[in-house]
Amino acid sequence: MTTIGLVLILGAIVSYLTMIFVLHRFTYRTWMFDVAVGAGVVLGAVSWFLEGGNWHSWSTIALGIMWFLVSRLELRIVGSKELNLRVGDQMPAMTVVKTDGTQITEQDLIANAPALVTLYRGWWCPSSRAQVDELMERYEHLNKKGVSIYAASVDEPEAAAPIQEHVGNSITILCGVSADVLRKIGVLDKRGAPWYDRILFGAPQRPIAMPSTLVIDNDGNITFASRSTRVDEGPRVDAILASLSSIP
Repeated sequence: MTTIGLVLILGAIVSYLTMIFVLHRFTYRTWMFDVAVGAGVVLGAVSWFLEGGNWHSWSTIALGIMWFLVSRLELRIVGSKELNLRVGDQMPAMTVVKTDGTQITEQDLIANAPALVTLYRGWWCPSSRAQVDELMERYEHLNKKGVSIYAASVDEPEAAAPIQEHVGNSITILCGVSADVLRKIGVLDKRGAPWYDRILFGAPQRPIAMPSTLVIDNDGNITFASRSTRVDEGPRVDAILASLSSIP
């Protein structure tokens, strides 16, 4: 029983690390790994009670507890203490560029409203890919509502070009979002990329955006605002769609 529990935990950990650091993928469904590890811990605990304490049981339980402690710490995003923009607020002034160098301002977003703007951490972040992929999955629902979809980060155009190629014409990738704009919105992460992303992926060390989503109406007002404090969080699509009902 302990062996099965240990295999479950090790399998979940190896799969998770392989997905991120080898395949460069990420899933918001981290609960699947938590379930596997939790089941392993339960099996280890049951074995400990039935067979008496032994190092196999203890190591299985300890490894499972370590998973939850480390993963909760690493999934946490350190950044702005609160989201400064609220529903009804005006979208702050901003100037960014598309991957082809075309300049875009907040007035262009308003002209194409309703506009959904997702802020992501950067090209180096597997969770950002999941964030953008989730936008693509929502494309049909949002397109029927006439929503223009944008994904923005502090990245340079050349670094974000592969993401634009990945999403095609369904999403417009915006680059060069300033730290000042992120601060005004309340999504500035001064810590930037974690140390392992800087080592493994070559991520630059600079302030970045906390994952967040805004919806802007034709008057430049915010009708939806959401910010994640963990990399495995994301806004519910029904909440985004509900915010569109208030836009004429």
